[in-house]
Amino acid sequence: MFDSMHNDIAAMLANLREQRERMAEAAREMREVTASATTKDRMIKATVDSRGRLTELTFSGNRWRDLAPKEFAAKVVDVITRAQDKSMKAVTGLAAGVAPEGVDIQQILENGPDLSDMLADITNPKGGNDE
Repeated sequence: MFDSMHNDIAAMLANLREQRERMAEAAREMREVTASATTKDRMIKATVDSRGRLTELTFSGNRWRDLAPKEFAAKVVDVITRAQDKSMKAVTGLAAGVAPEGVDIQQILENGPDLSDMLADITNPKGGNDE
């Protein structure tokens, strides 16, 4: 009996270590994510990091100088937004690979975790009614 229980505990600990290693590797990969986007005319290129922070903005040639300020600003905002979207998609994909079944990574990354649902699960794990 004790040998069986010991073996079960050892297997659970090994599984936990494996999951922790997968999560640590995914976290490393997420931190290393970068994403870039370029305007269709290749005039402006934006690169962002895993958090969507702008790390590089480059302008090719001199045509951008002839743009109206509003048009120039719109192109810059668009190219940065597209790079941020690519970065978020890459990070979401990595996180989804290690997330527990049923966890909506996109929702968590955009809005944070729903603590009320988490607390309800903890205080009432069988889904019954406490009334």
